[in-house]
Amino acid sequence: MAKPGLEVRPIGGFIGGEVRGIDLSCPLSAQTCRELRAALSRYGVLVIPDQELTMEQYVRLGEAFGELEPNDTLAHPDGFPQVGSLIKEADHVTSIGDMWHTDHTYLERPMAYTMLRAVDLPPHGGDTLFLSAKAAFAALPDAVKETLRTLKGLHSRSYLIRDGKYAAQFLAERPPQGGKIGPNKTAVHPVVTTLPETGEEVLFINPGYVVKFDGWSAKLSQGLLDSLFEHCLQPEFQFRLRWRENTIAIWDNRQTWHFAVNDYQGHRRSMQRLVIDKRGDD
Repeated sequence: MAKPGLEVRPIGGFIGGEVRGIDLSCPLSAQTCRELRAALSRYGVLVIPDQELTMEQYVRLGEAFGELEPNDTLAHPDGFPQVGSLIKEADHVTSIGDMWHTDHTYLERPMAYTMLRAVDLPPHGGDTLFLSAKAAFAALPDAVKETLRTLKGLHSRSYLIRDGKYAAQFLAERPPQGGKIGPNKTAVHPVVTTLPETGEEVLFINPGYVVKFDGWSAKLSQGLLDSLFEHCLQPEFQFRLRWRENTIAIWDNRQTWHFAVNDYQGHRRSMQRLVIDKRGDD
């Protein structure tokens, strides 16, 4: 990177970079923001360890990447409604995000980035898995790519929690902000999208929110979707983030999936999330 002291080290072969030589408690220069966004486009996920921030500094960091999405579904720290609290108490069985998904693709304009920081961690477990949908698309045969470029996918907010028993337990443990479920939202997006920063193509589907291909029945869609999901889930397209205290991660929702591993029953895990819309002039 151009800035002296700022270094990004690859974590996996296709996804993930660890950022060193930066203090996020200080306001970021325009040049540093450009370098971080360029690294995020390249690596998909940036992991930035050893960052002890106040809530004001954390929000300011998110705003350096774009406009913060209003948080209308999660509890939040007092005075910071844009910060979503992702908390699994020791007696909770279910966990938020413990399936492969991409954040908020049910929106007409999906959010570009998600930022997460660890507040309280269990003594073991609680990792997050990431995979590169960019690398997965690049590895497909050309004939399959051509077919996928002609398709669109239907994304639904309600599809992430589609098992009735799971949904009832989840909502009993963690009722949404305001105590009620928000309206179901759906959106149709091309199955193959292009990252404007690099011109690279991405497979823009995910198991959490994609119901079917637009114009296809769910039954007819399922075979191809399952095949694509299996392809994406190959280990070489993934990396595993083992959270440590004062670690911040930011990922590009347009080219990644993630999975919050629920393997720490009996322990508390608390994270704080910002969801970010990329500004048009960036």
